Amino acid sequence: MIARPQVAEAAVGGVGVTVPPVGVEPGEAWFDHRSQLGPRGYKYLPEACQYLLAAAREAVAGSDGLLESCPEERRGAVVGTNSAVAELHSVIDRTTRTEGADFVSPMTAPFFSVNLVGARLSTEHLLKGFNLTVTSPRVAGVEALHLAAHEVAGGRAEVVLAGATEAPDPYAADALPETGAAVLVLRPRASAGPGTTLLRSCLLFLPPRALSTAAGRERAERIVASALDAVTAGLDGADAIDVRLVADGSPVARAVSAAVRSRRGPDVPPATDVPRAGSLEAVALLAEGVRSGCGRARLVVTAAREGNVAIAMTTTEPLPDRPPQAG
Repeated sequence: MIARPQVAEAAVGGVGVTVPPVGVEPGEAWFDHRSQLGPRGYKYLPEACQYLLAAAREAVAGSDGLLESCPEERRGAVVGTNSAVAELHSVIDRTTRTEGADFVSPMTAPFFSVNLVGARLSTEHLLKGFNLTVTSPRVAGVEALHLAAHEVAGGRAEVVLAGATEAPDPYAADALPETGAAVLVLRPRASAGPGTTLLRSCLLFLPPRALSTAAGRERAERIVASALDAVTAGLDGADAIDVRLVADGSPVARAVSAAVRSRRGPDVPPATDVPRAGSLEAVALLAEGVRSGCGRARLVVTAAREGNVAIAMTTTEPLPDRPPQAG
């Protein structure tokens, strides 16, 4: 188990969310790349790439020129995904087996590499500092935010576009497919003025085997509780934080949920135990918290059966100058 996770912090300059409207049924058309992106140059992009570009445009437009005022070599991108090109892989595999490799579309074949989804984002916005794609099960979206916050805090970039994008996975089995994208524009906290929304996060790994004993579960809960304290330091009272759990009903998720309730109180809304075939929901919840303007901090905790745990919070409340390390 990681006993001393690193806490990262950054300022949020803008947010963008592209998800199906409420009431849209699975498989029902809801996104038009022509109206959202433009009539030319986007038709053959994978759906997840289209969603990512649309969400990024909204985030950049809401950042008051933050990206445009930054040198191109000081801009970066970090994208999290689990199933952005899963459908494309399925099509390529089926076409190759039934018709032959010569019949694979030359327009879509390059996107067999999931890294190219985020690469297109860099092309659109001239992000010449760095571009990173992460795919950790279920937590990749928050992991992208966390890594981006580390980079801006460390001086590697002045502005980073970070978030998650997903498209339905044809091999999701009992997992709930995710569709859409959510993007945050992040910059160093030191450059932010009063009232700016802040993001604070940390990542954990709890080996599932370690939770097979009572001692292992107790240690895991202590580690998660300590990380929660570090991320929420400076905010007093359960009423100050809106807590959301994104889990899958696994032993890891149960241990994490127990730790969250021990620290944040018994009124924490229960997690949906249906596993998700993606990493989008946690980032979308954080973005929704920023856009709601309700004045409360939003804490999102994500746990997956593989052992990945991500904790992130957005808030406009004052926080300590130097966030403490969990341990």
